[in-house]
Amino acid sequence: MAEQNTRNAAELAAGRKLGPSENGQEQRMIIEWPAAHAFANGDTVGTGMILKRGTRLTALPLISFATGAASSTLSLGLRDPVTKTAIDATAIVNALAITTAATASSATGTKYVNGQRYLLPQDAEVYATLGGATPQANQAIRVEIPYITP
Repeated sequence: MAEQNTRNAAELAAGRKLGPSENGQEQRMIIEWPAAHAFANGDTVGTGMILKRGTRLTALPLISFATGAASSTLSLGLRDPVTKTAIDATAIVNALAITTAATASSATGTKYVNGQRYLLPQDAEVYATLGGATPQANQAIRVEIPYITP
């Protein structure tokens, strides 16, 4: 059998160094909903949590939530931290049902599917979009997003 190389091995064989996105220290962003809230269907929720240009999204996000309203969903995306313009509204999670209390590791975000290697091209704020139905008032939600910074 022939020996094959990964992209990493090919970079090293070509004399190039691997960057921190391949071998850096993983960090975890933790986002929690306020104890008292009354969001509506279609609302966006700013987190104020900024990922720097060159950050690599690594393991799948972990979302933990209390029982919510029927048909309610949560999407997590990236947006420009200054203009609040969406970069990708479903980059991290795409329409995860948050109706029955659970802890879920979602593989639906557009920057995770198909094994892709994604480095943020610019600074980006993580934000949420609530869909499907008006979410349960005061529903507890916690999101953990693993990443490596440049």
